Amino acid sequence: MSTKTIGKQRPSGAEYASLQTQFSRYDRTTFSGFVYDRADLGRRYTVELLVDGEPYMSSLCDEFVTELADAGIGDGRFGFTFNVQDEVGANAGIIEARLANIGSAVGVPIRCDVAAPDAQWHRIGEIKWAGGLRFEGWLAQDIDEDIEILIAQRPVMTVKPTGWTNVARGGEFGVGRRIDFHLPEHFADGRVRGLSARTVSGRSVISEPIAFVAFERGLEQTIAELGRWDSERLRGQLFDQLLPASVPFHTYRSWKERFSPAIESDVPSEAAVVLIGEARLDESIESLEAQRHAAWSAVCLPARGFSRFDPTSAHEFIDGDAASSAFFVFCLSGTILAEDALQRFADVFVSEPGCDLVYGDVEVAAGAGAVWPLAFPAFDLERALEQSYGAYCFAVRRERAVEALRSAASLYDIFLSCVEPERTYHLPGAVAALPGIDAPTATTELVAASEAYFARAGVEAHVEPRPAGLLPAVRVKRVVDWNERTTIIIPTRNRAELLKRCIETVLPAAHETNARILVVDNNSSEPDALDYLEGLSDDEIDVISVEGPFNFAAINNAAVDCVDTDNVCFLNNDIEALDDGWLAEMLWRLAAPDVGAVGAKLLWPSSVVQHGGVVLGANFSAAHAFNDRMDGDPGYGDLLQVAHECSALTAACLLMRKRDFLAVGGMDEVRFPISFNDIDLCLKLRQLGKRIVFTPDAKLVHLESASRGRDSAPDRKARFGHELSMLRAKWGEVLLDDPYYSPLLGLDSTPFSSLAWPPRSWKPRANLPPQPTAPPIGM
Repeated sequence: MSTKTIGKQRPSGAEYASLQTQFSRYDRTTFSGFVYDRADLGRRYTVELLVDGEPYMSSLCDEFVTELADAGIGDGRFGFTFNVQDEVGANAGIIEARLANIGSAVGVPIRCDVAAPDAQWHRIGEIKWAGGLRFEGWLAQDIDEDIEILIAQRPVMTVKPTGWTNVARGGEFGVGRRIDFHLPEHFADGRVRGLSARTVSGRSVISEPIAFVAFERGLEQTIAELGRWDSERLRGQLFDQLLPASVPFHTYRSWKERFSPAIESDVPSEAAVVLIGEARLDESIESLEAQRHAAWSAVCLPARGFSRFDPTSAHEFIDGDAASSAFFVFCLSGTILAEDALQRFADVFVSEPGCDLVYGDVEVAAGAGAVWPLAFPAFDLERALEQSYGAYCFAVRRERAVEALRSAASLYDIFLSCVEPERTYHLPGAVAALPGIDAPTATTELVAASEAYFARAGVEAHVEPRPAGLLPAVRVKRVVDWNERTTIIIPTRNRAELLKRCIETVLPAAHETNARILVVDNNSSEPDALDYLEGLSDDEIDVISVEGPFNFAAINNAAVDCVDTDNVCFLNNDIEALDDGWLAEMLWRLAAPDVGAVGAKLLWPSSVVQHGGVVLGANFSAAHAFNDRMDGDPGYGDLLQVAHECSALTAACLLMRKRDFLAVGGMDEVRFPISFNDIDLCLKLRQLGKRIVFTPDAKLVHLESASRGRDSAPDRKARFGHELSMLRAKWGEVLLDDPYYSPLLGLDSTPFSSLAWPPRSWKPRANLPPQPTAPPIGM
């Protein structure tokens, strides 16, 4: 039960006679309160926390306190929050707060062994500008109210919090109600405005208006259209990179009308269209008759199941009506092709001589006449094997198509037999609207097609059906050579309780896979941590010491130097395993020789997703995907249900081969000592042609930054800013064009949750290795 002790006390002396204070305990480890001077509301105090009379930590009183703001007391930013370690909260006798350098009490001391009424944290929510017309934030879980949005103090809309998000309260994690909205488009007029927010009952959600500015087509294009100086376009481009604009998915129809790919002159080639099945055939034929590409022929192959067909009819078509075709388009009967689909496919084959297969984005029906876009990545082999996402509307050059039709027996079979990663292209923008899918039958056919792919490649693997999401899906398990050993590397400093819990939960997986654990101690000084480390050394767990300031990259590099196993698994000490099979699942993925690293699905203790892969480009940086989803949510395009490739993954749980780690020079200790070393590491692996795979079937809990604190802390901001600058300098071009993230999706702080406004590109994309531009050391 939460305990609370609230008191107001005036320090002695006339100087502090107008001081108002409060101190309370929110939960076992979180303490909060406020301090303000009625006579000087512009003053900010520093508060020190004492545990049983000994100083523990200090904090500046500048957090927003809703009840103070609502009472008209200054700007309401007089609050503070402390989070103590678990053992402190459990074992302390008295915890008190005092003004730093003054010693006057803040509120009254709290006896930890005495229960008190439930406390309420002094923050009820938060909203931040995400760029363009988008704003994101959270509202306390226990506040069941809508939010009123005001511009220049005038109400413009009411927002209903939907979904859930993780909320950090001190160092604890909880669930908040997610706030995510876009302002009406008429506010994108280049004027600077201020946004305020309050609950419908009148409680303030933010302390002061949020300044924002948005442009209808981005600042760069606005400057260009106005004929301003070319020198200013660079400034506009940087603004759009840092604060990209977006619109919500439900505006897709109007977005599509406003933005469309440029239509090139018609190329003189003939398309052969293969429709599989007979359902809603008239609708497909009608969409073919409306094509801008003049020359085409089509055949309908009766389906045997979902997309299986008799190849005899296909051979007759190849030698008959399609004898002069340059390329073949494959889709299900009932597919409604976009009027420019055949022309865009033809353009790709003309402009990209190295392309043999091209697939496009698709649209899916969502009920009540709504249509939603499925924007795909550049070619992703792992996702193709598990979901065959590009198989629903794709085009293949004649030679490859004819070859595939001689042996393929289903739509999935044709797709997987024709793909070669370096010769497979993605065409951004919907080329077709999909018909309904018979998920059980389709899943059976997908299992067979993936098994056939592995048989052709000479790879031993098991393919199992998954429960269908938006699309049918399977689970791939490659056979692992269990003679290869793995070392789990866990860096640590103090925080014995975190390390102990981590080791206890990951040991079963280590036993199951014959892995070892290496604990890397970096200057632990607390007696309980030293005692625990001393007792760890046995046949299963080794302990080494790496001295010096905390440098995550250097610590892991030193650890790898001490390892003699084939594989290494980097693991934070604030990770907790949820089952015993997570490491085996990651090893099944690493068994593919072209996979360079494998990452896991990580959750906050609140069950909100903390890591679902990394997306490059968000706010000209990198962002974890699906922080807006709870565990169990399928994610956009079912990406939290199927294994897929990413440009990068977090090193909080990252498996790779030792030889690959050494081949790229390990982690960069100089440019990225704390942050982005994992992003840099993954991009270096991709530079060598390696694939980076995320698997949702390895699932663990991550108390993110519990062990070392947050990068937003004042003493870390400068260092974090420098490392972010280094990331942009070295990988800037890559950040602007993540092959695994569609240029039609928004690049604000929550990937896969909005449409880019405007789209960044409609050009066909191949999945090519990234190329860095490494600045000299010290620059």
